[in-house]
Amino acid sequence: MNQIIFWLSAAAFIIVAIMRVTDPILPIIASEFDLTVGRASIVVTAFALPYALVQLWCGPLGDRLGKLKIIVAALGASSIFTLLCALATSIEMLAVLRFMGGVTTAAVVPLSMAFIADHFAYEVRQPVIARYLSGLIMGQIAGGSLGGIMAELFGWRVIFIVFGVIVAAMCYLVWRYSHHHQEIVHRAPLYGRALFTPYLALLRQRRPRNVIITACIEGFFFFGAGAFLGAFLHDTFNLSYTSVGLLLACFGLGSLIYSRTASVIIRALGERRMVIAGSITMSCCYLGFAYAPSWLIALPILVTCGFGFYLLHNTLQTLATELAPDARGTAVSLFAFCLILG
Repeated sequence: MNQIIFWLSAAAFIIVAIMRVTDPILPIIASEFDLTVGRASIVVTAFALPYALVQLWCGPLGDRLGKLKIIVAALGASSIFTLLCALATSIEMLAVLRFMGGVTTAAVVPLSMAFIADHFAYEVRQPVIARYLSGLIMGQIAGGSLGGIMAELFGWRVIFIVFGVIVAAMCYLVWRYSHHHQEIVHRAPLYGRALFTPYLALLRQRRPRNVIITACIEGFFFFGAGAFLGAFLHDTFNLSYTSVGLLLACFGLGSLIYSRTASVIIRALGERRMVIAGSITMSCCYLGFAYAPSWLIALPILVTCGFGFYLLHNTLQTLATELAPDARGTAVSLFAFCLILG
């Protein structure tokens, strides 16, 4: 089991890196296609929106056909569209390819967490998910830091070639494990009105509804501004894209600190206080960004923001895995849908 957790974590690494890679290089893409940064940011939305919407179908699909099978298919398709991004000749073409990338990668992270929840009791689940999130966090570091560095040294197209090859490798490794692993599947509707029945049932219950609404609020306020942090640091402090990438990596460093201390923090604070502490920490960090007098001040703020984010986010994710024990793929996908939609 430790082996597949490692490969799923590695898959999360590259998927999140692909998702976040455009953040620090938006000014470069805007310059190449003669656009403003605001208009070029369509490549961020083009990925995020389908990534959110497809969640509603991926969850039931994983519950019915097997979570690892869907993850393998998603990784294989994602590698193709990631590689094709390197050939984009216009912002419209790049946006379409990023759109298809969002569609094909949507299943990987939520179904991985649902797979983990199927095999670990709730009492020990949050530390295991935190360990899985180490790969996801490193993906945020790679998406930000490598994106800026590689774009400046080799051009932004090389990024998609390298990431596409890595996704293909992860597809093979997860397939090799899943080929010998028998999953327990559940009958889940895949089309028509019945597809939405489990989601409506979850939203009618107070506890699941609170978790889902909180995820949407988190996505709106955190990721809504987070996509522009790279451009903000570049314009405000006149930094090179390499410097911006390295600075954004500090967010991942803070998240990594959380993942390594999760067991201690969970025992010390408990879930309710972790949510409160994480929310307050991120709020203070965004205020700090707005008034930071130099990039040196932004560095510790980014580390703190990464720690605060996962203090909140990992707690919400763990709660989401237990909202529907008989259909975890569906429950986690609804959580991811509301997070990314926000």
